[in-house]
Amino acid sequence: MTPEPASQLDLFSDAAVASRYGAIDATLPEITRCLKCGLCRSVCPVFAEVRDESGSARGRIAMIEDLREAKLGLSSILSDRISKCLNCKACMDACPSGIKVDEIVLAARAEIFKQGRFPFLKKFIFRNLLRRGRLLPPVGRAIAFIERRILKQLPPSSPYRMLLPLVKIDKLRTLPIFAERAFMEEFGEIVSPKGKPRMRVGLFVGCATNLIYTNVGRDLVRVLVGEGIEVVIPRDQGCCGMPVYSAGDRETGAELARANIRAFQKHRVDAIVTGCASCGVALKQDYQKILGLAGTELGAEVYDLSEFLAKYARLKLGPDSRARVRVTYHYPCHLSRGQGIREAPRTLLGAIPYVDFCEMEQADRCCGGAGTFSLSHYDLATAIGRKKVNYIAASGAQVVATSCPSCMMQLEDMIQRNGLPQRVVHLVELLAPCYPPL
Repeated sequence: MTPEPASQLDLFSDAAVASRYGAIDATLPEITRCLKCGLCRSVCPVFAEVRDESGSARGRIAMIEDLREAKLGLSSILSDRISKCLNCKACMDACPSGIKVDEIVLAARAEIFKQGRFPFLKKFIFRNLLRRGRLLPPVGRAIAFIERRILKQLPPSSPYRMLLPLVKIDKLRTLPIFAERAFMEEFGEIVSPKGKPRMRVGLFVGCATNLIYTNVGRDLVRVLVGEGIEVVIPRDQGCCGMPVYSAGDRETGAELARANIRAFQKHRVDAIVTGCASCGVALKQDYQKILGLAGTELGAEVYDLSEFLAKYARLKLGPDSRARVRVTYHYPCHLSRGQGIREAPRTLLGAIPYVDFCEMEQADRCCGGAGTFSLSHYDLATAIGRKKVNYIAASGAQVVATSCPSCMMQLEDMIQRNGLPQRVVHLVELLAPCYPPL
């Protein structure tokens, strides 16, 4: 007997839809707990700008639920709405049900990537540059050459400025300057203090520190060595994977995670330290939560630098003859909400003899950078960043410190764009002068 053809209803049954969107189906327990109360709207930086329901966590969850139930198609409009999430986790802090909104959104992005609705340039970067980490330093040197030798020679109004970079740039945008030499090319694999080390720590560098903020990398080593700690910088480490799997490419993200695990497993260390808040979240949580890899596979507990120093450093910094400077602190989303670290940066700033610390209003409000978000949605990132710089200006600080290279890029751009005088630094740049040079 010939079986009856499947009805339209059968095609959209729970089993059929689940097999079509498996990543989303795995988050169904979180999706169904959403009460649609709307408290997330009051804290979402994106919703504050777009004033559209699809720009809130509640709206995104509803769209993803409708996608799973075949009430919506996987269109370019839906993809765009899902991409406009900063992953700042403010909605999760405000949610009375404690819904893991980030897992739901990342699952939807994984389905979008799987269906091929993803910008070619991003896919090329993820699968050809980040996956092959050894290509990043020469590419960084090429970009440094373009920035220093070509872009600097062009007037701000030159139309050729629009042709050189591969991201949207207007004449007012401040670009990060790539280093001519990568940080990991400057040091051997092991940097030892004078005398017997009291600890042995692995340093997870991160892409931005390795290629752009190499001075931050040097200061990280200086502070750790100054604390009597031996620093191990595994040669084979690469991108933490967060930009990749946050965008939906879980396959490449898993490869990067496993490569880093192999790199650190070669060395016996007491702890792993990073100066990047986003790398910290990736190593501590996302390897296990998203990729199914236990964090302990790295071989040691992972710490943000501020967290590690607040716990283990002696911090005998003593008096200092430098002129006092008024400093405020921007809490990266992936540090304050992602890792729950809030007091450690205050502790360190309070220990620096030449720093007068002043807390800005809404110090943990997202700056709008969010890794590649500011490249894909620059106008929206700028609008979000403008609110942050208003708080910075009101603080009266001379210096803005933070603990995330992505935030540093965004804050530098926003401060320059708005004509403010503040200087942006990594927290470790304020600490480093209190320790002997390397």
